Amino acid sequence: MLKLSPDSPLFIVLIIISFLIVTLSTWLSSKPFILKPFGLNDIVQLLSLQLFISLLLERSLEVFLTTWRGSFIEQLDISIRQEKTLVSEKIRLMEAQQKQFPSLESNQISGLPPEGMSLEQQIIQNFTQNQQDSLKIFKPQIDDINEKERQRAAYKSDTRIIALWTSLLFGLLMSAIGIRSIEPLVVIDLDNPIQVIIFRCLDALLTGGLIAGGSEGIHKLIKVFIDFMEATSKQIKNQGLS
Repeated sequence: MLKLSPDSPLFIVLIIISFLIVTLSTWLSSKPFILKPFGLNDIVQLLSLQLFISLLLERSLEVFLTTWRGSFIEQLDISIRQEKTLVSEKIRLMEAQQKQFPSLESNQISGLPPEGMSLEQQIIQNFTQNQQDSLKIFKPQIDDINEKERQRAAYKSDTRIIALWTSLLFGLLMSAIGIRSIEPLVVIDLDNPIQVIIFRCLDALLTGGLIAGGSEGIHKLIKVFIDFMEATSKQIKNQGLS
């Protein structure tokens, strides 16, 4: 599979094709659209419909995906929790045994250290060796837990990708049947059908992407627009008073 990077020939070809498409579209639709008079209520009403659709889409996909793919994640979570609990219990038992039989460790350092090694170095070496032995004992369980966590992360990533593509498909279908973001705000020149087709296709893509982006993104967009309109209104009032 080819990787798309700024240095790849495919990227340069896509840039050229995009430039040609934009140039052709501009040449075929040279006459600009005329904006309709609209206010804050019109924008809020327009985006509120898309917000409602996005909410319905999110809840529906959550039900479908949970029914379809939720059981495998639940089984993985249960298995990971059980193995972590088992490893923790084994470690606790080993620590309890070491506390009950401290003479075993003292016997390891009761004799004189090897020539050229101090008593402190021997203690550190014994402690490191004990940790390495513990890691060897629990290495199969730890590797199994790590593998299941990788499976869980990959499965969740696949589920998220499926949800995004499904949301985009439904968003494009909703925009294709007539729910648009920009068309209600402009006066369309029906005498230029090519311009209308290009405009509606782009509007459908933007609206579909907006719906697929989720209700949170639409809510933020509404809030930003309301804040902008309120700030503009206050600025106009202040200029009028001055």
